Formats: sequence, C-alpha cells, structure tokens
Amino acid sequence: MLCVRTANDRSMRLAAKLGFTEVERFEEYGAEQWLGVRPSIPASS
Repeated sequence: MLCVRTANDRSMRLAAKLGFTEVERFEEYGAEQWLGVRPSIPASS
C-alpha cells in the first residue's frame, strides 16, 4: 500500500512506474492524498 499527495508529481509518476493502482483519494493534512496498491507477487516454492 502507498499513500502520496496528489500534488507530488514525481511520487505519482514513480508509483505508476512501480505498478501501483489507485484505490481511493481522500483529504488529509490539508491536501488531497492518493492511496494505491500493487499486486502481490506469489512466493516461489
């Protein structure tokens, strides 16, 4: 899980590059926040 301020363009681009997808946006600390998740990688046997 990852939480980023939407105004932080560099972090938003990095999150997308790493494969995070948006779950929700919400207001906190006086700014819009972006909550994302990344698919888990199955453990190899």
